[in-house]
Amino acid sequence: MRTVLATLLLATVATTARAELRPEEVAILAMDASLESRRLAEYYAEARGVPKSHIHRLLGKPDRVLPRATWDDQMRDDIRKWLAETDPDGKIRCLVTCWDVPLMIGRRGVDAPEVIARGDFLTKARGNLVKNCAELVKLLDAVATEEKPTAREPLAADAAIADLGARLDGALKEAQKRLQELDAEEKKKQEGAKFERLFVAGGGVAAWVRMLEAQRDNPKLPPQMIQRLDQVKKQIVPALRQLQALSAQRDSETRDAQLLGLLVKTGGLVGAIRWIDAEQKLLATNETYSSFDSELSLVLWPDYPLFRWVPNLLHYQFDKLPAQPNRRTLMVSRLAAPTWDQAANLIDMAKAAETKGLEGKVYLDARGIKYDPQKHGRGSYAIYDQSVRDLAERLKKHTDLEVVLDDNDKLFQPGDCPDAALYCGWYRLGNYLDAFDWRPGAVGYHMASSEATRLRVHGGKVWCNAALEDGITATLGPAHEPYLAAFPPPDDFFPLLLTGKYTLVETFYRTKAFNSWAMVLVGDPLYNPYKNAPKLSEEDLPDRMKPKEPVAEEDVL
Repeated sequence: MRTVLATLLLATVATTARAELRPEEVAILAMDASLESRRLAEYYAEARGVPKSHIHRLLGKPDRVLPRATWDDQMRDDIRKWLAETDPDGKIRCLVTCWDVPLMIGRRGVDAPEVIARGDFLTKARGNLVKNCAELVKLLDAVATEEKPTAREPLAADAAIADLGARLDGALKEAQKRLQELDAEEKKKQEGAKFERLFVAGGGVAAWVRMLEAQRDNPKLPPQMIQRLDQVKKQIVPALRQLQALSAQRDSETRDAQLLGLLVKTGGLVGAIRWIDAEQKLLATNETYSSFDSELSLVLWPDYPLFRWVPNLLHYQFDKLPAQPNRRTLMVSRLAAPTWDQAANLIDMAKAAETKGLEGKVYLDARGIKYDPQKHGRGSYAIYDQSVRDLAERLKKHTDLEVVLDDNDKLFQPGDCPDAALYCGWYRLGNYLDAFDWRPGAVGYHMASSEATRLRVHGGKVWCNAALEDGITATLGPAHEPYLAAFPPPDDFFPLLLTGKYTLVETFYRTKAFNSWAMVLVGDPLYNPYKNAPKLSEEDLPDRMKPKEPVAEEDVL
């Protein structure tokens, strides 16, 4: 249910992406208590022509991890206020975080009063729904029979959803069988109406619609039933829109109560219980952490659920969907490296590469995992491995770049990658192999968990940290466990960058799936290595990335 709600939400809040990011559309965040942070902010503003008035100094102690409560109660409001005063017309599209600005935002406290209250509410609500489910089964057992139904074993308040579903499904099938065995038409009609009401109570209006849709071509289905089906489908749209709106709100006891009322109507008792189970699991795992930069992207949003991620509405797949101005997403990139000079050099190398053009080889490190589109879906190892191979094929076919593809389990070894301009590969966790002789301006990333948990450690081995110290100009990675789907697919990110139509930060935000999650982009956001010498035509982008026709809201629903 959570996935369905998130998908529906996308249809109403997407924003059309714009290209050609300009310096006056950039703002810079530095820590007031850090001289190095303030110096780097001023250095970047001077180097790129960002207005000095677009530098904001954040209060607080420079630290790698910012407590969630500090973000929620202090820093977020401070940034919002500053943006409202500095940029009343909403021209700023990108924020740059410098040096000592926190890298991560921690989890929400499990002992927070609202968390405890919500957990208690969900437990109580589930118990009540299970009781309703048991009563529903009892009513189904009495359909189309004069005999007193045999008492069933009581259902525990924490009964597994599989057991609940099996009991309800069994009762429905038994009742349906008895209905079919009735001879008297009037009795069959009366009991049939009762069965329908109980069916909807168990599975919701959505289950009833699915059942009738499956029978739409059945000549035995009365015409009035088809007419009623179409009416019900129209009537359910307002409820779906309400679910969209509620699911976009921050989780709370009040929101849950409203959501459950709608879920019982649309998804029935079983659907509502299944949703509670999913929410209780989210509460238990408490994946409410994020990278600071990813949360910062949504600083202008109203409150939203903190568990895991929210969709990145700047992704290319949402270009033609309707917009909602109060969910304006900002792009964010970070200037950081093990030393201050290395961080400043990210700016210098980017500017130099733009002037000269980025030349060098492309190194792609796949793992030889066979991809089957019938078996492997979004976020699977196989689909990302295939994306590496697809990128290699695209570049070999449409560019004059020298492409080196390694399609086996072994990673590139020291000395294997001289003259490296672009790189993408995986998977060795937290252990950078110095296989690269990076060209100034080089861009690359390594798909593995937690490769941006450290950016400021001399001699560190996590990939982003070590690559920055080794001389790469731009990279990206996760500050927490991200799940693979958080990474931009290689055959999305690099082709877009190679067109020269988008800056580094625009390329990142047009190809990554989530915000309020784990990813961090490190490098000059205005960097566009191929602006003056594109290597790939827009016509040679993957079909999925080409312009789409506008989608009507009613078609999405």
